[in-house]
Amino acid sequence: MRFRTIRTCALACACWLSVGAAGVGAGAATQDNKQSDAKVSSGEREAAEKINKAKGGEAKLQAAAEFIKKYPKSSLRPRVAEAVAAEISGTQDANLKISLAQTYLDFFNEPAEADLVNGMLLTALLNASRAADVFKLAPAWLEKHPEDVDTLSRLAVLASNEVIKDNNSYAEQGQQYGAKAIELLEADKRPATADAAQWATFKTLTLPTLYRATGIISLKTGDKPTARTRLEKAAALRVADPAVYLILVDLINDDYDLLAKQYKAALPGAEKDALLKRVNESLDTVMEAQARALANLEGNAQYQPAYNQLKKDLEQSYKFRHGGSTDGLQKLMDKYKQPATP
Repeated sequence: MRFRTIRTCALACACWLSVGAAGVGAGAATQDNKQSDAKVSSGEREAAEKINKAKGGEAKLQAAAEFIKKYPKSSLRPRVAEAVAAEISGTQDANLKISLAQTYLDFFNEPAEADLVNGMLLTALLNASRAADVFKLAPAWLEKHPEDVDTLSRLAVLASNEVIKDNNSYAEQGQQYGAKAIELLEADKRPATADAAQWATFKTLTLPTLYRATGIISLKTGDKPTARTRLEKAAALRVADPAVYLILVDLINDDYDLLAKQYKAALPGAEKDALLKRVNESLDTVMEAQARALANLEGNAQYQPAYNQLKKDLEQSYKFRHGGSTDGLQKLMDKYKQPATP
């Protein structure tokens, strides 16, 4: 779901470079444009007309580059920049759009000119998962659009995908962007371009995804406590990824194993008795996590081996806690199942 309105999309149908008697846009020129057009040399007019006649983004960009190189101070420059940006925006081939936008920035280097393509370029790079380019461009975009929650969310997810591939280069940025997106969502900062229904849907889908993404980043960068906290929030929001529930079983089981080792090493007495109570409570928490994971893995062929093993582990843990009995086990396993759709 996209909330950002790309300015250049509105320019795509403009007759932007026609100068002279007809004016701009078939007679729709402003007084300022008329005055500036009167100062345009014949050489500028010819160069502008070449851009006008060029077919396709590559040809227009090449003609525009020649225009800017020859007439860098031309009063037509803003309209040339807008027109070429509009042409790039309308390019359907994703890789070509990226190439054209990056080339555009090589010679349309004034801030207002860069703003015309930075948004569309960042979106195209995100769609292509080109992490190095994305995280290079993102700071400049977010400096001017700090509450672009959609882009912030997508950046966090891309960073988490990279850490899954053992590339932690963007982990810090991903955490930062993810935390900001969560803050905006939980503060209900609805963008002006989104209606209430769109925003409600976006929040419902995006919050669990963001907690998953930032949790995965924490896990892969060695911060297990934060990973558990964030993944628990993702699970509470019913994130769709079965792996989240399996990871939580492992993280919660790690805490149980640590307490169990402390219990075994403790000397008989009140301290060991207190530890036993904590160990049993921790094992109960493990079983809850196992039951929740089973509910989210059930029927998923990809996770069938994990499901089978987890079911055995839960049964073993349950028997241990209940004197060998399985009474109540099925009720625990059903606890986290989604109700059947009518």
